Amino acid sequence: MKPSDYAVLFIVLAPVSAAAAAGFACWMHHCNLGQRIREYGPTLHAGKSGTPTMGGTVILVLWGLAIGGIAIVHFIPWQGWFVLMAAGVAGMVGGADDLLSIRRHRSLGLRAWQKVMLVTVAAGVMFAIFPEIAQIPFRVPFSTTVVALPNWAAFLVYWGVFLATTNSMNLTDGLDGLAAGTTILILSGFLLFGSANEIAPVLFPLIPILIGFLWVNFHPAHLFLGDVGAFTLGGAVAGAAVVSGTSFLLPILAGLLVIEAGSVIVQITAFKGFGVRVFKISPFHHHFEHADGVNYRFLLPNVEWAEEKIVVRLWIVASLFVALGVLAVNAGGGT
Repeated sequence: MKPSDYAVLFIVLAPVSAAAAAGFACWMHHCNLGQRIREYGPTLHAGKSGTPTMGGTVILVLWGLAIGGIAIVHFIPWQGWFVLMAAGVAGMVGGADDLLSIRRHRSLGLRAWQKVMLVTVAAGVMFAIFPEIAQIPFRVPFSTTVVALPNWAAFLVYWGVFLATTNSMNLTDGLDGLAAGTTILILSGFLLFGSANEIAPVLFPLIPILIGFLWVNFHPAHLFLGDVGAFTLGGAVAGAAVVSGTSFLLPILAGLLVIEAGSVIVQITAFKGFGVRVFKISPFHHHFEHADGVNYRFLLPNVEWAEEKIVVRLWIVASLFVALGVLAVNAGGGT
């Protein structure tokens, strides 16, 4: 695709996405289908209860239509279809979680073990449909070294990347615009890798779609991603890492996701093992918010920023990790 083609996609998809997201939010509000806020522990976002959710449905549908249109005039390699399918099957898992939450009128849908099981099944199906992914060597960051793994080990890596990325993106989706903006930055990093040329026609359209989505998703959000959106974005990032051979690089490129997931692990470990909390609330981004009902001690200094300030500052952190990821490729002689 030519640069002018990408420019046209951007000009068309961003406003269409904004309009579609706004329309979907109005429809969800009319149907009284909104996000349920947890009713236990400290109060953070009680005022957001009832906000329309499952906005990721708009993203996934528009992205699929855009790729279908591109495929008519431009050949898309199997790697691109893999990324789209990875996002789609992950989005289905998140969608099931959202629908259960709405049906039960509570903030919890699928249990953790059910999500792990469904993601594992999805990974196995993807591996069976695209056996070529087992032949993709893994690039070692800050090095020219590439590692070829046997099929079973390649699947384990792929499964781990898929499971970790979808769940960490879901954890990151806790503030208005945070997950969508972070994904834009990560995808932009992938587009700078020469090894991602085959998937650029598939990855790029997602960026203007997410920018348009931010029109209604940034604080104060009128539409949430929902689990369908968070899992879709996590699946897209995981799929891009797998087919570009940068799975080992992903913890650097998506460093903010690692911090978010790591903060939950640290918080649970510290509390269950030592009876102390490190953060006011985990995941990491909630530590910086004002919360009512915090009547316990935590180790880190208390911080209270406005939500939009937290989001923008974490976007800056995410951009630094993306820059470090690009450096890790270039330092190894990649492009």
